Amino acid sequence: MRSVPEPAAALPAEALPVLVQPIDFSTRALLPRSQFEAWRHLMSPVIDFDIPDGRDGGFAAEQKVFDVGGFALTRARMPADGRMRVWQHVKKNPLDHWCFVLVNDGTGPPVPGNRPESRQLFFRSLAERFDGAANDTSVLTLYAPRELFGEGLSSIDRGAGTVADLGLGALLGDYFLNLEKRLPNIPVADLPHVVEATRAMIAACIRPSADRFEVAHDAIVATLMERARVVIRQNLRSVTFGPDKLAQALGVSRSKLYRMFEPYGGVARYVHRQRLLAAHAALSDAANKTPIIQIAEGFDFSDPSGFSRAFKQEFGHSPRDARLAATVGAPVPSAIRRLSGMGGADFGEVLRRLCA
Repeated sequence: MRSVPEPAAALPAEALPVLVQPIDFSTRALLPRSQFEAWRHLMSPVIDFDIPDGRDGGFAAEQKVFDVGGFALTRARMPADGRMRVWQHVKKNPLDHWCFVLVNDGTGPPVPGNRPESRQLFFRSLAERFDGAANDTSVLTLYAPRELFGEGLSSIDRGAGTVADLGLGALLGDYFLNLEKRLPNIPVADLPHVVEATRAMIAACIRPSADRFEVAHDAIVATLMERARVVIRQNLRSVTFGPDKLAQALGVSRSKLYRMFEPYGGVARYVHRQRLLAAHAALSDAANKTPIIQIAEGFDFSDPSGFSRAFKQEFGHSPRDARLAATVGAPVPSAIRRLSGMGGADFGEVLRRLCA
């Protein structure tokens, strides 16, 4: 009689890593007449905030704050009612922080490229007077104390205040968005490394130099790879898509692109595997009745026998097996070898702690 192995014991709760917990604030549970004042009070450590056309009609908004230790990252979502909002930096006891603001709700001017939405990236010093107005609805903001960057970047707040969403500016915007996505799964013990990587990334993109690029190399490559994956996914059905178009979309040379993808077997191999994965997902959808040959052609596999051989080599079963398993609700004969992928304080207190 064959013995059945004991299941692995679960880790005790105290052995599990403590993950970053965001601070959430929302006005939605308040009466409409109280919502605006609650939001205005929330933002009062940073800006004086108002709506010239009137505060009636409520202000259903929410904010998520990640206290990273060396900086704070916030996501604010505000009403899409078209009302123009105005603000200025607070005049009393200003925080000597830099503020990087990424507006990615589509309210900015159209930007060419492969991103699905236009966006704008701004930076400014909270210690300097600034008046602004906008009706944007989704804003990602990174607040960092000036001391985080030392003397090397002491003068950036005297610049134009806008980072073009091209080249290094686009790379920095991508980094901020990826950081927002990854932070909830990062252990608190790793936050000092996150702070250092972010500091190096901002320095390399805002004031480029050979030394700063060297320090930020890993963060830059990781961000480029994340952006490359998005571009590739958007072009899986394009028969003309290849390394040249990918390099152009990323703003890198072909040689740099090939070095980036060397650990994955090269650019062509990576794209090929992504197309196979997409075809497998389509075949595993029981509601998808498209013939196998059409699914293959849709992902640029023009030779049915070649598609079948590549599919079986990658997944250990044929396209027909995948379709049959989806139809009868059974598991496929073998597993898919997927590519490895890459509390307690208010907003003002989080910002003040950055100076400690």
